[in-house]
Amino acid sequence: MVEIKWNIIPYCETNITGRVIVKDRDDNLVQSVDRAITLLEALAEGENGYGITELSNVTGLHKTTVFRLLNTLMSRGYVEKDLKSDKYRLGIRLLLLGSAILDRMDLRNTARPYIKELSDDTKEVVHLAILDEGEAVYIDKVESPDHSIRIYSQIGKRSPLHCTALGKVLLSGLSDSEVEKIIKAKGLKKYTEKTITDFQQLKEEIALTRERGYGFDEIEHEEGIRCVAAPIYDRRGKIVAAISISGPIIYITQERMAELTEKITRTAKAISCQLGYLE
Repeated sequence: MVEIKWNIIPYCETNITGRVIVKDRDDNLVQSVDRAITLLEALAEGENGYGITELSNVTGLHKTTVFRLLNTLMSRGYVEKDLKSDKYRLGIRLLLLGSAILDRMDLRNTARPYIKELSDDTKEVVHLAILDEGEAVYIDKVESPDHSIRIYSQIGKRSPLHCTALGKVLLSGLSDSEVEKIIKAKGLKKYTEKTITDFQQLKEEIALTRERGYGFDEIEHEEGIRCVAAPIYDRRGKIVAAISISGPIIYITQERMAELTEKITRTAKAISCQLGYLE
């Protein structure tokens, strides 16, 4: 496991992703609350949970402090402990907070019936995603019960932009300089043999996506998975989100792509219209 140290200092700290956050001076900050949030953010990055010693190492907090904060968070349901491994993980109660935020989002509420209808029609999984800090973030998902094969994705999950259909569509709404800034920061990691790792080739792919109004992921992010995505516009004509149809290549075949592309672009236009966009 790679250790990431948190710098617990007044004005600047490094979060779990390694990004430095500069904070304004605020004498009203409550240290214990700030440290509890630090623990929660650390636990969010640990897929298999963390023990007290691991959390202490990751966050830079003393073991005693970590233990007391964890017990407090456990008493409210925000942290759980696996009795077999003695590791801590995020609790179910946090879903209530996340759901409350998502439910307030007009975009998600507006798009929900449309992506549900699209999933029912195509029998495939449909994602709704937004751009955040150089990544695509899923804010909704509808999965067809008709397939035994499931795609590993969840609301809140982040995905790279350069090798996903959603990501290419979201990038197509940005200027060339904005795209270059994101790629410079995030890189062009290779996930499969078909991942685009050349920036010039990616720029051409984004330009093509922008021109035709939809984007593809031809087994570029996950082996055996193909996707098509289309943009959602707000009333100002800005791309604010994207929807995608994803699935194993045994279901999302080349023969179906024309049909799926037509359906997803029609659905994206309907959602955009509901948000006030007029072509």
